[in-house]
Amino acid sequence: MSPSQEKTPLHQTTGARVAVAVVLVASLAYALLIAQQILLWVILVGAVVVLWYTARLVVAMERIASNLERLADKETETPRSADG
Repeated sequence: MSPSQEKTPLHQTTGARVAVAVVLVASLAYALLIAQQILLWVILVGAVVVLWYTARLVVAMERIASNLERLADKETETPRSADG
């Protein structure tokens, strides 16, 4: 199997979203039925939200860096006109 040509970040794929939803539902069931502590689940959801936004931040920073690199390469390729 060849690797996918798409460069979709992991946190934007459907599989990752389904996996996160399944883990959160299972942990909610555990927190309510077995441990009887909803605070445990709230802390887990908070950690998932922080990780989600951290992943989005990393992808955004990578895009900014690659676009700045592309702009710098474009500027060094074109000669500047001598005004003066």
